[in-house]
Amino acid sequence: MEIRFTKMHGTGNDFVLVDEWKQELVPHEMKEDFVRRACARHFGIGSDGAIFVQKSDVADMNFVFFNPDGSRAEMCGNGIRCLAKYAFEHGLVDKRIIEVETLAGIKTIRLNVIEDAVVEVKVDMGGPQIARGEAQVAGDPDDTLIDEKVMIHGFEYNITSVGMGNPHAILFYDDLAELDVKNMGARIRRYTPLFPNGVNVHFMEGLRENEFRIRTYERGVEDETLACGTGICASAVSAVLTGRADMKKPLLFETMGGQIKVELEGKPDDIRRVFLIGPAEEVFTGHMPL
Repeated sequence: MEIRFTKMHGTGNDFVLVDEWKQELVPHEMKEDFVRRACARHFGIGSDGAIFVQKSDVADMNFVFFNPDGSRAEMCGNGIRCLAKYAFEHGLVDKRIIEVETLAGIKTIRLNVIEDAVVEVKVDMGGPQIARGEAQVAGDPDDTLIDEKVMIHGFEYNITSVGMGNPHAILFYDDLAELDVKNMGARIRRYTPLFPNGVNVHFMEGLRENEFRIRTYERGVEDETLACGTGICASAVSAVLTGRADMKKPLLFETMGGQIKVELEGKPDDIRRVFLIGPAEEVFTGHMPL
């Protein structure tokens, strides 16, 4: 059996998308193996994750997302933008405002459409999780981890932890160009005494007012990726919490795959909502054996 797929990306964060709107094409018990084969860079299609588009009983559609290692992920900001673009342009929905079911709750998405093409997607990512117990950080569940010194295998890091349905650790540096993102990211990502479920690791550099450069080591991919939507949202929150950004204005992020924007609602000590704004692109379609 051949499975039709669509390759898409959001600011370089790329995905294999399978349309299961009418019926399940990849049986549930086979999805983990299929995802690992499809996402493999050298032996498969190659991607940072896999998306299955399905109907939902509680929203306009269901976002079923897998990491390249075959594990389920709670949420993916770049991936859900790709899902929304695909669903609108392929006629699965005929709305400019869409509600999407995810493991991190229902997300509201607004589409900027010009001549039947989705040119930009704004995702309401909900509120961030700051307390350790909600952000998947060990320790007092009511405490926070904001710009604190942490010793990991003999190396000292200043870390801020923010959850966006999935866990994120953010570190600030003056220059990211020569940073060993892969080794540093892997060391922090796997430090289970602090992050029992593992963590996505983001390195930020301030460029100008409310403008940042960011590099990411992504959990499940186990490597540096060109962008991470939930990580950019968490990093925006981190920048406000540590006094590095003004949340009254949009925050602009320069990723390895392009630019993306974040808007915040609330107050610096009580951020209520995070909005991720950026493009999504369809690259090509094809078929892969089940």
